Amino acid sequence: MRQANPGWALLVCGALLVSCGSSTNSTTGTTSTSASDPLYFTTTSLPVGYVAEPYDTTIAVAGGSGPYTMRVASGTLPPGVTLQGQRLSGKPTKLGTYTFTLETSDANLSSKVQSYTLNVNELPPLALRPQLPAAEIRGETRIPLNITAPRSARAARMVWDLPEGVRVTRVQPAEAGGVLFWKQSGRTVTVDMGFKTVPRNGARVALLSVKPSKVVTLDTNRFAFQARDGEGKVLAEVKMPDAPKPATTAPTTPGKTPTATPATPTTTPTTPGTPNIPVTPPSPQPPSEGGDS
Repeated sequence: MRQANPGWALLVCGALLVSCGSSTNSTTGTTSTSASDPLYFTTTSLPVGYVAEPYDTTIAVAGGSGPYTMRVASGTLPPGVTLQGQRLSGKPTKLGTYTFTLETSDANLSSKVQSYTLNVNELPPLALRPQLPAAEIRGETRIPLNITAPRSARAARMVWDLPEGVRVTRVQPAEAGGVLFWKQSGRTVTVDMGFKTVPRNGARVALLSVKPSKVVTLDTNRFAFQARDGEGKVLAEVKMPDAPKPATTAPTTPGKTPTATPATPTTTPTTPGTPNIPVTPPSPQPPSEGGDS
């Protein structure tokens, strides 16, 4: 007897599980729950929106009897955002805090309302940063690389100077997928990434596995990145800081520098007196000759 194909068996089991999990109206094809379940909103808060950035979120409801309808009962949606079915989507065009109330109804005409606040902020600067461990690492560790406010980024490059003795063992794509190339030269690791679609805000775009030769604390003192859109336009760039210069010691002059200038004597030297000019004695006069009268 030939054994059944296990792949088909799995498909059959899956179908049975699905059929046991819900009851389907054969006429309308909609899934319904017990009439005793009250209709309610399961989404109670909304993510922040950013000016000129795509916004898309689903307002989930449960209970009652589907299908559901939804409308804006009061208040105002942010300019650029619309409600279609159970989805709020669009590109906000104006900063602000917007409060509104949505009303949902089910097939039994039961209704429920829920108030929401949607904050529209300025988009923060685009950033690409590794998520560092809070403490030192001792063995192989995986470091997530996250992107913030990606805008229309479709490619990015990261350059990171690691501490001495830290070796990169593997780099792999994360949520955004796409292509990835990397290399390590000395302490410097370079990672080039290409994204299939624009990553979401806060997405993990790569995972770096690093292995230290000794206990070490990772830092981003020397870290650089660049992000580009699909046409190659640079969206954001942080350049590598200059390497710290080694401290230099001023040369010491041999010998001891006198610290004080010799004092100038305060006593004025005595000027020698003028010598007395010797007096020349008068020449002796010859005696006068006299006669007797």
